[in-house]
Amino acid sequence: MNADVLEALQTSRAWINYSPARPFDFVAGQHPVTELQLQIELSLLYARGFRGLVTNAMTYGLEAAPRVAKRIGFHHVIAKLWWPDDATLEREKHNVERAIGDIDALVVGNETVHKAMLRGEPGDEAVARLRQEMESLQRAYGKPATTGLHRDDWARYPQIATEFGDFVFPNLQPWWVQLRNNPDMAAEWVVEVLQVIRDTPGMPEDRIIVIQEAAYPSGALPPQSTPGATPANQKRFVQHLIASGAPFIYGFAFDAWFAQATSPPGGFGGLWDDRRRPKPVVAALDLGPYA
Repeated sequence: MNADVLEALQTSRAWINYSPARPFDFVAGQHPVTELQLQIELSLLYARGFRGLVTNAMTYGLEAAPRVAKRIGFHHVIAKLWWPDDATLEREKHNVERAIGDIDALVVGNETVHKAMLRGEPGDEAVARLRQEMESLQRAYGKPATTGLHRDDWARYPQIATEFGDFVFPNLQPWWVQLRNNPDMAAEWVVEVLQVIRDTPGMPEDRIIVIQEAAYPSGALPPQSTPGATPANQKRFVQHLIASGAPFIYGFAFDAWFAQATSPPGGFGGLWDDRRRPKPVVAALDLGPYA
């Protein structure tokens, strides 16, 4: 197993959660990212100082992201397998097999148990399937593996955090617990929930836990619905997280224009907007080592 990527997660802030800017459309898949767009955007992130990359799919053109990132000079790539349905998962696994030489760790789905239960599927079956898929990929490639962990999944099935995979990658989005207008309260909630996860009974002392997603949107639709969602407050939120010392992946790289009406943390949570223009938060980034 490549322990180097796990050490980098614990010691360096120079990590970014990447999905492409316009015209990429992750939901409909009608505008897959081109290799030219990957080259431009990953070069921008590398020039800003990022050295670790977390991708969000291995389809829609993103299957080339690990190779392009390593060519540019990124030290580590953590590739997520998008898993909205079994057919997509099989395509993702096929593309991982072809790209595995440039991948340092794997994320098997994002909030898969939570989403399965929303579809009416039994939670126990979703948990068993998640474990099966994770262990299969671990055996196949010997790479560190995890899953994108929804806090409700952890609350109902703590073994996902304490036993599954090689590290814990929780999604802690304050927007979805109604912390939408006060960036300091939002950031403090993230830090507190991280500690609660660390204190889970049965959690190994040396278990690596890094926040995969914690974004504060710079806007919302309609704007008057959330007056605290501003570029200045987004910057304040990130500054608070940095000051806390909590290990987290910066994100998102770019606003997801197609999600602005339905999910402001993704739609307006980019450090750059959907046309690659930097927001005030970029000036506040600390990409050095954790204290």
